[in-house]
Amino acid sequence: MRLASVSAFTLASVLALASTGCSSNQLIDLAMNGSSHATSHQGLRMGSRMILAGDMHCHVLPPDAPYHVGRGLPETFALAKSESLDFVVLTPHVPARFFMNDKIRNWVVETQQELRAQVAQLKPDMIVIPGFEYTDHRYGHVGAAFADPTEVLAGLSAEEARETPERFFEMWVQRGGILTINHPVNRALKDPPFHELRYDLSWRGFQGGVVPREIAWITSHAQSLETFNETATHLRDQFILDDEDRSLREAAHLADQVARHQRRRFAAVGGSDSHGQWLRATTFVLAKDRTAEGVREAVASARTCVRGPEACTLEARLAGGERAWLGVGDAITTGESGSSGGTVPFEARATGDDAAFVVNGTIVATAESGKTASFLVPTDRCAVIRAVVGRSWSSGIYVNCF
Repeated sequence: MRLASVSAFTLASVLALASTGCSSNQLIDLAMNGSSHATSHQGLRMGSRMILAGDMHCHVLPPDAPYHVGRGLPETFALAKSESLDFVVLTPHVPARFFMNDKIRNWVVETQQELRAQVAQLKPDMIVIPGFEYTDHRYGHVGAAFADPTEVLAGLSAEEARETPERFFEMWVQRGGILTINHPVNRALKDPPFHELRYDLSWRGFQGGVVPREIAWITSHAQSLETFNETATHLRDQFILDDEDRSLREAAHLADQVARHQRRRFAAVGGSDSHGQWLRATTFVLAKDRTAEGVREAVASARTCVRGPEACTLEARLAGGERAWLGVGDAITTGESGSSGGTVPFEARATGDDAAFVVNGTIVATAESGKTASFLVPTDRCAVIRAVVGRSWSSGIYVNCF
């Protein structure tokens, strides 16, 4: 993987221009165009699966408003092609509980149909997945893709939705849809240079307390978590907080906790969250084939990594003998007694830069590219093994979880 260079004076330039009348989107574009990012990822494979690169969080005008997003579909596809993206998920904003109001329901259906028709007309040379970002300013944001809201709403009346608001999301998942909890740990900052950083964008469903029924349902059923948000990492964490990995580290640990507590796969995905003239390869999936269904299946089975492709090369196995190697998203039951304090030896490897192997949020071993590291995994509870390879972070391999 190659990394684009980072300008040391990018933020200073942006702040200087802030007084010239430039729009917020223009200033963010300037700052983001200097961010480090993966620029080479094509042709990589792991066994029978190919590694595809994409962006799971991309806004587009229309349906997004022109004061909020400065890029239409043609520009979006041109940017995606320039970044060598294999897939892009379109996530224009829709308001919270839109399914309860006939007028707003109709607007969502019409704009989604128009978006899909325009995608079909433009025939982009990449996989394009129309979706939306469910935007609840009180409780958090959710990316929804791989299903069709027209079909879901056709089977759900506004009256039924008012009585059981979680039903829309249940039906979305039943029809093959993926729900992604976006920027789950991004809380408000005090006096940041961009007003977008003043809002609490975290997911309240993880914070305890009473939440609406649909928020509770999403918290326990969403298949993926946006552990890497390019805008938050570059603008918020690197420049403002002076800790580039802050939200990624916290969100990855949160994904591990949720997977272990709920005893299920929980994919780590990434998104640019771009509203302007830039996109990024932020999510890398281990797909069976280069199709929308290949991407969907990879996310649903947590065969993903973020920020770079290298961590998708993670393999782990029970130590001793000629046991089969497991890949990202795989699961194993060790067959141990499960007594308190018990452990079982594992070994792992990955290709790329030096790798750090993480078990339940703690680094347990490191190794050079392609070399095997040994460590112990607890047997008395669900354990999640991940890898960090250079700047790339993987989803888990699940031990005694299912």
